[in-house]
Amino acid sequence: MTIVIAARRVVTRADLTPVDHAAVKVVDGRVAAVGPRADFTSVDLDLGEATIIPGMIDAHVHLSSDCSPTMGYRPGEEQPEASAVLRIVSNAHAFLRAGVTTVRDLGTERGLAGFVRDRGSCGIPMARIVTANQPITITGGHCAYMGMACDSIDDLRRAIRAHAAQGSNWIKVMASGGFSNPRRAEGDAVYRPLFSDEEMRFIISEAHANGMPVAAHAQNKASIEQAFRAGVDTIEHASFSARPHAAVDEKLVAEIAAAGTYVVPTANNYWLTTGVPWAPLEVALANLRRLYDLGVRLVAGTDMGLDTTTPGLYAEGLMVFEEIGMDRRDILGAATHLAAEAIGLGSEAGQIAPGRPADLVALDGDPLADPTAYRRVSFVMKDGRRCV
Repeated sequence: MTIVIAARRVVTRADLTPVDHAAVKVVDGRVAAVGPRADFTSVDLDLGEATIIPGMIDAHVHLSSDCSPTMGYRPGEEQPEASAVLRIVSNAHAFLRAGVTTVRDLGTERGLAGFVRDRGSCGIPMARIVTANQPITITGGHCAYMGMACDSIDDLRRAIRAHAAQGSNWIKVMASGGFSNPRRAEGDAVYRPLFSDEEMRFIISEAHANGMPVAAHAQNKASIEQAFRAGVDTIEHASFSARPHAAVDEKLVAEIAAAGTYVVPTANNYWLTTGVPWAPLEVALANLRRLYDLGVRLVAGTDMGLDTTTPGLYAEGLMVFEEIGMDRRDILGAATHLAAEAIGLGSEAGQIAPGRPADLVALDGDPLADPTAYRRVSFVMKDGRRCV
């Protein structure tokens, strides 16, 4: 199948000059050509004044979680396997409608995200899934209800080998406690590492030996530094939580930036509405801005699965980046090619180029001039198939 799609402009990659009055040719699900509309003999679909961008990416989601207060299963509650699978498919479909063509699931019980990834969705269009399946934690630790509890090196070895047998793309480790443990208050666990230095080094080396990169949930300086020194691939949250509130360690951040380690700060709809639990809003925003100013490679990820953090609110996380004054090309990059590189899909997703999968999103407006355009998705194509 061949289709030529035209629009007012096409942004092939966030750090490249947009092509005005442009068109994209798609052949058998992949991009065959992109350039000025005049270069094409005919156009099959004209999107008018829209801007076409690469399919966006959410690098931190929990697809089986119930993020609507009107639904029946809360984090920490057991749910039937069939319900979890249906929710994974439903959320992955909802992400497509928001212009997100790829997600990295960083915590789903019983390996079910991998099950859906491998077996499809019975014809329902859904975002591409990169999965870590069950997170690695300690007994009673953060997300233990859906994770693998490990309290020794032998436990960790078995868990990582189990992930390899499942076909997990990533290992997710709870390097610290968190702010949302449904079964008990985690107290000081938010402010200290859950694993020893030896255990963290083992997790990362064993995962890498089995072909899996590692994402670390890390809320405090000690856990951030521990995971970074051990060679983690992405740092999640990186809030530098402390009492009375979060405080960035600039020396450590500069090292993280110099090493090129990706950070997913999980900016989402909470930030500019209800706020975040680790600092007052103005402090949290200033801290995030400091990470950006020091050169950290920030990546878009919403922590979808928290109450009200639905797939349809993906764009609100990008509004947080706008709020701290990120360059708008960097915002688009955080949602596209940089996110693709961070999650291991740099050669496939995140940009529009010949030979790559045709993951295309049309916005009503130009996001490089008006970031609210991310809220106005009018067309979505994944792997050459129109979904919206």
